[in-house]
Amino acid sequence: MRLVPLAGSLTLLALTLGSAAAPASAAPGRSRSTSPRLAQAVDVGRAPAAEKHRVVVSLDLRDRGALEAFLADVQDPSSPRYRRFMTQDEFNALHAPTPEQEQAVVQHLRGAGLRVTHRSANRLLVGASGSVAALERAFGVEIHRVRLAGEQHYAATDEPSFPADVASAVVGVIGLDDLSERRSHVRPVLPAVAPRAALGSNCCHLSPNDLFVFYDDTATFPGTGETIVIAGAYAWLDTDNAGFASQWGLPPLPAGSGQVCTGPVSSSGCKFSAQQSIEIALDVEYTHGTAPGARILNYMSASTSNADFTTMYNRVVTDDPGHVVSTSWGACEAGLPAATQQTDDNIFANANAIGQSWFAASGDNGSRDCSNLVTVDDPANSPHVIGVGGTKPRCSAGMTPTSPGCAGYGSESAWSGSGGGVSQVFARPGFQKGCGVPAGTQRLVPDVALEADTAPGNYVLENGSWYIVGGTSDAAPQWAGLAAQLDQRSGGALGNPGALLYGLCGTAALHDVTSGSNGDYGAAAGYDLVTGLGSFDAVQLLAAVGATSTTTTSTTTTTTRPSTTSTTTAPTTTTSSTTSPSPTTSTSVTTTTTPATTTTAPTTTTTPASSTTTTTLGGSCGPTGSACTRNGDCCSNSCKGKGRAKACN
Repeated sequence: MRLVPLAGSLTLLALTLGSAAAPASAAPGRSRSTSPRLAQAVDVGRAPAAEKHRVVVSLDLRDRGALEAFLADVQDPSSPRYRRFMTQDEFNALHAPTPEQEQAVVQHLRGAGLRVTHRSANRLLVGASGSVAALERAFGVEIHRVRLAGEQHYAATDEPSFPADVASAVVGVIGLDDLSERRSHVRPVLPAVAPRAALGSNCCHLSPNDLFVFYDDTATFPGTGETIVIAGAYAWLDTDNAGFASQWGLPPLPAGSGQVCTGPVSSSGCKFSAQQSIEIALDVEYTHGTAPGARILNYMSASTSNADFTTMYNRVVTDDPGHVVSTSWGACEAGLPAATQQTDDNIFANANAIGQSWFAASGDNGSRDCSNLVTVDDPANSPHVIGVGGTKPRCSAGMTPTSPGCAGYGSESAWSGSGGGVSQVFARPGFQKGCGVPAGTQRLVPDVALEADTAPGNYVLENGSWYIVGGTSDAAPQWAGLAAQLDQRSGGALGNPGALLYGLCGTAALHDVTSGSNGDYGAAAGYDLVTGLGSFDAVQLLAAVGATSTTTTSTTTTTTRPSTTSTTTAPTTTTSSTTSPSPTTSTSVTTTTTPATTTTAPTTTTTPASSTTTTTLGGSCGPTGSACTRNGDCCSNSCKGKGRAKACN
């Protein structure tokens, strides 16, 4: 078969598409949906008309200016709206697309012969599936088979369009190609002997206890009463979590921890994978190691496709199961359609408005995030997400065969793989100023950093075996763990902590990293495009935040940090499935029931108020009529009302 360069055939395609494929008075969405990688692909002909694909149509926010003003006020201590976050109902009424706008999209899709598979609670996304023929009718495009980097893909060859009255509310369409997908930010995975079993030349690597000492953490605020969501793909093994906790003297995951599949329960992304689950093993183990009192939920995308990840991100927001979210998956900005990135940013703006704090690994390829291009990583490039870069840590003493533990903070330099640079998609957020931030108008990445170098690397237990791993996937979960500690300390949600963190530049709360580079950028005093503001000193940062309001929690935890190993009682798990309102999507929730656990030498005691297993997203949930602050507080997962007068519905 003769291969025709796709870029060279676009003129002919434009002539054949034109008004014949597009509806009368058609208009595109607000952002480009076609892949930037299309220019590198080779066209191998039209896709079969009966071939089926799934897409997500994204609707835009309303009154974006007022929303951004609110997000600034809610982080301003002088504002009467300081930390008075919206409920999801309030957000929907003010800033979500209207029901009429959503219904117009639904009717258009159905009219073209597509099956609507999903409608989100905040009306930002409408999922649909159908044949290539129906997709071409719906969006006025041709879908072709293309070849990229030696592999076969599919892609729409022109920008999708809608009737003009529908297009005005649409950001774009996600899923009209498979030229890019999300990838995890864990770097190389090296098998290892059991920790400290036979050091020899293997000495020495980092455990959560070493990092507890290195970053000056405290057992006073272990994240009790908080929930951390890990947003990614693939399932963990409960036996790995239990074994890791036992090895390092940590308590088991708190009651209510579990896994949530955001697609059909049979989805590949919701299963354990011996090759892919190393990412979630790292994420849960080091989130738990930083905040052992916080329950952890693994929200799993149905696959690594952009459409499925966007759907998963939005579920994390509309379910609102917790205040803190960490994601260690991403894709390079230069290779992603603008519509995909704008859609995700709209979702993260919704998250900030209801009080969620999102942390994203900034990437592991330095300043050249894909195909040797100088670019940054998504979603760390979003102004509504805290991008987390990487460092190389050096302990003040120890890390030798005779003294393998880390004795304390010595220094850090920039890790060469730390993703960072200047976004070409997003404008600079208002909080990104001062502290040596260079002049300009574009979003800078990352915001902060933490240890990520593969030397020394971190111990991870996956599928019963030990590995040494690195990457900014080390860093983001630990920052999320610290955010849970900060939430507990302050007595409530922080939302986007950007203004707080930039305001602490130059204080003892942050370690300024001033040496090393990621290729095109070097670390320097103050802010830099490799390590951002630097890493944290946990005790100092917790002291700087201070307490504001007080909320009640369901678990009391007293922790004396262990240094090596301990014996714990392993948790039991129960898995159940409940059908969601979506026509084709089910939710699988695995919750962990934790017995009272005592760990000796040294001692960790966790006493849950309730250890019953529940099939809702919460470990201890409120019945109808009980007071609540977010959906996750309620057994019904529905918290209604305004301001402080909210109750489970």
